Amino acid sequence: MTPSARRNPFRVAQLAPRGAVLGADPCGGSEVMQREDKQILQQAGIPVSVYAEKAASGTSVTQLPLRSNLPLLTSLEYCLPYLRREPQSLLLSYNEPSVAGLAPDRSIIRFDWTTPLPRYWKFPFWLPRFQRSLYLFPSESERKIFLDAHPRIPEDRVVVIPNAVDTELFYPRERQGHVPRVGFAGQWTTGKGVDVLLKAWEIVRRTLPEAELWLAGGPGLWKATTEKMKTLETARIVAQVESARGMNVKVCGEMPRSLMPGFWNSLTLAVVPSLCEAFGLVALEALSCGTPVVASRVGGLPEIVSDGECGLLVPPGNPDELAQALLTLLINEPLSRRFALAARNRAMRFSTKRRAHDLLRLLEGRVIGGGGNRPSGSSGSQREMAHPMPAGKGK
Repeated sequence: MTPSARRNPFRVAQLAPRGAVLGADPCGGSEVMQREDKQILQQAGIPVSVYAEKAASGTSVTQLPLRSNLPLLTSLEYCLPYLRREPQSLLLSYNEPSVAGLAPDRSIIRFDWTTPLPRYWKFPFWLPRFQRSLYLFPSESERKIFLDAHPRIPEDRVVVIPNAVDTELFYPRERQGHVPRVGFAGQWTTGKGVDVLLKAWEIVRRTLPEAELWLAGGPGLWKATTEKMKTLETARIVAQVESARGMNVKVCGEMPRSLMPGFWNSLTLAVVPSLCEAFGLVALEALSCGTPVVASRVGGLPEIVSDGECGLLVPPGNPDELAQALLTLLINEPLSRRFALAARNRAMRFSTKRRAHDLLRLLEGRVIGGGGNRPSGSSGSQREMAHPMPAGKGK
């Protein structure tokens, strides 16, 4: 426990987003970060309790089952029992912003994707309450989206602490074989750009018929999606492409997290063709393995992938531009090797140690500040303290 935490002991209660299944493996980046936040707190000697709608068998989670289907009623049905069970704890709520209005002076709302505040947030009774809470984002891009949508929330209540990568789990290993290989990992939704990637791959194969495309993940990864029919359609297209003669597409399926470092290390380069992306943890994990990344210039991805140093950024939704970037790194081996050397250096800027320091400082400041005070140690804004260092040159 840090000296400040010893002087001001507190406990933290995490609330997972509705629909998440905690303890599942594989899982999405949001659940990975929630689990790592818990580990950071426990290693600092801070007691943690975890709440979720669903959890895998054997997981230490208090489940809050839902019966209502109406959004407002469902939110209250989910959040109120959480608050009643934790009357004194610091509340760390993941993508459940109703908690901000219900317990404004002891809540931090952590966002992993774009989520608006409840419709009633500007009502006279609720506005000052939502203005007193604290809002935590993984990227400057998401912070800006939130502030543009909620201009009456004070800027110093909206902070950024980037996600981190476990550099001891994700590290470079010697690659076996020399076949040019591109890899994608994630949920097969329209927003992840899988259909764009498949169109781009048709172009790549005309120039490099020996190149391979490996797809990890699937249509049901992590939790039920609101785009269920679209994900099933994407899965159907993937199956068609995989079976098509000469396309060299391999479906690896949903892989446990322990196998992902081997997946990234087996590639020539990784691709993240998302149409929207709050952060993009898969890009960071690939970089940590020394694998260059081609990613969309969207959301938090440009804050991870330094264009022209450890990867290339392309316009989202453009299969021609995506194909050209893939071909550039597949054909230009000296450039690809230079990017690979810089990739690990870039990932080290997002270490778990750095995130732990920033997160603990934020939580302790929230406890010490109480009420509507700014978190302790924020001479300017908390986001300036927490934001990653500027991009540097790779070795």
